[in-house]
Amino acid sequence: MGFSVIEELLQRNGFWTVKGPQNHVVLSSRIRLARNMHGICFPGRMKNSEAAALRSSLERFVHHLPEHSRPIIIDIHSIGSGEKRLLRERNIITNDMELNESTYVIVSPAEDYNILINDEDHVRIQVIRAGLQLQESYNAADKIDDMLNRFIPYAFSSEYGYLTSCAANTGTGLRVSALLHLPVLTRKNSIDDLTDSLKKRSAEIKSTIPNSNKSIGALYQVSNRISLGISEIDIIEMIDGIVCELIEMEDFERDLLYSDMKSEMDDSICRSFGLLQHSRKMTYIEALDNLSNIRLGVILAVIKNVELPDINDMMVNIQWAHLQRRFGRVFITTAECDEHRSEYLRGMIH
Repeated sequence: MGFSVIEELLQRNGFWTVKGPQNHVVLSSRIRLARNMHGICFPGRMKNSEAAALRSSLERFVHHLPEHSRPIIIDIHSIGSGEKRLLRERNIITNDMELNESTYVIVSPAEDYNILINDEDHVRIQVIRAGLQLQESYNAADKIDDMLNRFIPYAFSSEYGYLTSCAANTGTGLRVSALLHLPVLTRKNSIDDLTDSLKKRSAEIKSTIPNSNKSIGALYQVSNRISLGISEIDIIEMIDGIVCELIEMEDFERDLLYSDMKSEMDDSICRSFGLLQHSRKMTYIEALDNLSNIRLGVILAVIKNVELPDINDMMVNIQWAHLQRRFGRVFITTAECDEHRSEYLRGMIH
């Protein structure tokens, strides 16, 4: 079952191929709600009987939904390593879930929401939308949350709010985040200053590389740092306001830099375009950096025959598991993957 579901996912256009609001800077908005079942231990310490009770409640939730919109449960232990990696590359599961076979994920037919089971918490409802759509994403997650709560009694404290395995999520259990493309602010080394200023506002900006301060592709995630003592609406408005400020900063610095260094920027963008057109071997980091540069070129109208959603799609499809699926083979070495990545990009960049 897992194999056919994953094959079906490949046939769909993901959220990143849609032109969302402010998509020249904001690739996606994500809402995540952490919830736990009352009366049983957190994941990792659950007894078999507790895990079975949670599973039974989730299955009743799934079967209660209309057949046409009924999600599918994918057990991580039931699929191969390539399929696990594919789900992780599509942000359907986390890195930890990929390695933990006691986890599973509930995937909606339209892939408009996912429910991650036994990651850090029993349940994590996740909604991702294209562009800047934080409130819309929250509304969708909140609807799923209400339906799920009919089948799972949540661990909740009148004093602290929703109880979670990580103290940072206790309270609303809400993590609001946006994935941003900030090539000019990165080039001007402004991110470190932003990191310090956002911390004072109970927010953070982080690289997309786990446990690293280094950015690739000038991509960053902006999110809230606290969930306790602040309402869901206030968290959403805070992150939305910060993202809008970053959009203005990137736009201003981009226009300023391009007016001062038009020739140099045009040359850099066109070199990246040429590399992807003609290279025979390219690492993931090199490919993502060059795609980032071309994405900037599309925004500046230096590159005229490529759309932003096309670049976003390529950023996803250059990953290891996606390339294996596209070419129908298992890579033995990194060099083999790098060669097929170049082949894929040559076919996409004309």
